[in-house]
Amino acid sequence: MRHFLHRSFYTKIQASFLILIFLPMVFISFISYSNTQGIVKDKIQLSNQSVLTVMAKDIEKMLDDIAYASNFFVQDKQALDPLRTFKTIKSIDSSRNYAAYQQIKDFFSQVSVKTMNTDIFMFVANENDFIAESSETWTLTPEQVEKSWHDVKGRVNKNNPKVLQWLGTIKNDAEQEPDNYFIARALKDPSDNQYLATLVIVISSKYFEKLFGQVMSGNMTLTDSNGDLIAAGPMAASMGADSATGEIRNAVAIPKSGWSLLYANSKKEVTGQISRTFFLSILIVIPFCVVFLFISFYVAKRLHRPIRKLQTGVKQFGNGNRNIRFQAEGNDEIADLGRTLNRMLDQINALIADIEQEQEQKRVLELQALYSQIRPHFLLNTLNSIKCSLVLHDDTAHSQKIDSLMSLLRAYLKFNEASTLRSECKLLGHYVEIMQMRNDIQLQFITDLSADVEAFSLPKLLLQPIVENAIVHGFMEEGPSPRIELKAVQEEDRIRIDIQDNGSGMEEDRLDAFNELLRQPDTDSPDDYRRVGLINVQRRLRMTYGMKAAMSLMPGELGGLKVRLSIPVEGKDVHAQSDAG
Repeated sequence: MRHFLHRSFYTKIQASFLILIFLPMVFISFISYSNTQGIVKDKIQLSNQSVLTVMAKDIEKMLDDIAYASNFFVQDKQALDPLRTFKTIKSIDSSRNYAAYQQIKDFFSQVSVKTMNTDIFMFVANENDFIAESSETWTLTPEQVEKSWHDVKGRVNKNNPKVLQWLGTIKNDAEQEPDNYFIARALKDPSDNQYLATLVIVISSKYFEKLFGQVMSGNMTLTDSNGDLIAAGPMAASMGADSATGEIRNAVAIPKSGWSLLYANSKKEVTGQISRTFFLSILIVIPFCVVFLFISFYVAKRLHRPIRKLQTGVKQFGNGNRNIRFQAEGNDEIADLGRTLNRMLDQINALIADIEQEQEQKRVLELQALYSQIRPHFLLNTLNSIKCSLVLHDDTAHSQKIDSLMSLLRAYLKFNEASTLRSECKLLGHYVEIMQMRNDIQLQFITDLSADVEAFSLPKLLLQPIVENAIVHGFMEEGPSPRIELKAVQEEDRIRIDIQDNGSGMEEDRLDAFNELLRQPDTDSPDDYRRVGLINVQRRLRMTYGMKAAMSLMPGELGGLKVRLSIPVEGKDVHAQSDAG
């Protein structure tokens, strides 16, 4: 971006054409393409979710039939006697064994009639691996039943008769037929809790083929709680190849079994036609964009020509040719800018002449300023001579007053320089001595500075107007032992300076009005002369330390008025130097 800003105006115009026309067009095209894809995907997901809901209900009905069949053998007392006999059968070698065998097959028939489900096959196997099976339309051969029982009986937990046990499928690489799903329930005698047999219920693979075959696109997969595949639709192999490019997936859980039914569509299949249409449109638009680009180059060059002339004239003026002017043609914005530039160049010539004249006047003023500095120094030197004369005549009291006056004069000469709180208190002592002599009063001035604030930097003579107000307004009436106390401490990140007296104080309504004035962000010049000094202190305080600095008035512990300054510690040196400079 920095390099672009340093390019010529012509380049910026070209770049602006490209950015403000091509970029929005490309951006809107991709947004439209993405939105279309999103809408199509959302509709497919809603449709798939509806299909999943219907299929999940069908599977739940199948599981209800299986639960009914297993509960029939567990809860029907008429089934216990045949099962007790069936428990020890190794072969049908007696009429009793045959009768038990036939009764069990009759129970299978009753279950089939009540459930009306032809997609499940049931058989019962005892401890001796003797099997009694139901006779369904898709009956397994005896060899298949024996082989299936041999494969799944190791998965049966005979000590857990209370629930259905999901055994899964049997993997047989030698056979290419789809796998059936096996469910078992251990049957025990409720009287002595002895193992009787195992009821095995087989869900035909053709049931899943018929169920998933209704889906015309995408693929359905059914997995158990461990994530193992139970059944899958005919598109499973092709979907596996497309999974790298992404799928649109919908899933629903079947709570009764812990199974999950997944419906997946390939994104390539869903959005392929949209993508082809989009890229075909881009191929058609590109030639038009190239033509527009060449036209924009020509138009931008024509628009930039008067700007280049304007640039050339300004450069020549900068190189010293003050007579150069822009030849304005027409009434467009560039011509108007050229005429304005010509007027500006005339004004610059006039300003240059004025500056040369002002520089000459400035030199004269500087000489006068240097001369004016001689007078205060002359006054200081004269006062110093008087002080020395008084000392020689042993007039210590007046020589000390002269010394205090000289200290104040030096402070006024260096008003813009920074001071320290310790030096300021010393200067205030000199000021109090002079005011005692002027007002003919005996005034106590007491300072209490903590060691960590003595070197605190603040503007010179910042506190003098506060002490002056205390003397002039607080002690207008003579009272016993006039006193002014100054105390400064550090409180966390602020310096607190309290100046109080034992004078006449201030009424509460005037105190509130004055504090309200001090809290205002921009304090105007007051009409009351007595407020001028404190307002100036407030302004210098904020100019030096920022708006966090505050000043407030309150009744003092000595009976008079207390003025409190609260100054933030951070950045004080910087502000003090700023105030000095």
